[in-house]
Amino acid sequence: MANFKEKVVLITGASSGIGEATAIKFAERGARLFLVALEEDKLQNVQQKCKKMGLVEEKIGYCSGDLSQSAFREEIVRKLIQKFGRLDILADIAGSVMFFNVSETKEEDYDRFVSVNQKAKLFLAQLCLPYLKETKGNIIYMSSIQSKIPNPELVVYCMAKVAIDMLTKCLAKELGPHGVRVNAINPGFIDDTNILRNSSRKNTDEDQKKFVDKYAKLAHLKRVGKPADVVSLLLFLASDEASYITGSTNTIDGGFHLYP
Repeated sequence: MANFKEKVVLITGASSGIGEATAIKFAERGARLFLVALEEDKLQNVQQKCKKMGLVEEKIGYCSGDLSQSAFREEIVRKLIQKFGRLDILADIAGSVMFFNVSETKEEDYDRFVSVNQKAKLFLAQLCLPYLKETKGNIIYMSSIQSKIPNPELVVYCMAKVAIDMLTKCLAKELGPHGVRVNAINPGFIDDTNILRNSSRKNTDEDQKKFVDKYAKLAHLKRVGKPADVVSLLLFLASDEASYITGSTNTIDGGFHLYP
């Protein structure tokens, strides 16, 4: 089991789903955490869960706000360095879904979506690079299997995830000589997250169940994924056990990508 004792981990999208599960697991393994999400009350709830894992007040911080805003991204890194003085791992998990095809997509919706799900990832990494170079740390991006499987009803989402995959590879080449690794995780449908409820469709619990049933049938393992499945892979990629892995995009979808 990888040990992250005293490692400093910045986690975006930390208020629910995969981000919350990631924070709790890192806390369990002794990391120092800086959590980021839009809603402060949910971040405070996750912070309390991390403390129950034994993480003391001095080893956890958070910052709530809109990642599309450059001033907020600068605030994140400034407060993180003020608190911990270093950064070892950037787990950039924040993301959302937009259910529109090309005919339905409005330019203002496109701009808003891309600003968080694509642009913010590049510029947050840019701010973190000097500190990651110092520690020879690593970056993990949360991409999607939809970067590899075209879906016309998710056109902008698919485009953004392709961009994340390519950012992963380009950054890996740029940072490799500095000893910094960059990898991405490409999940299929993951249950027990709020990504559908927070999407453009505002899906209900009943809608969620329909998605679960649909994707359980499409996956060769005949079940949908859980946040814990993704976090296990993330912890491995972030650890020294994966010290020779960089520039990789890692599918975790129960075999869904084997279709049609």
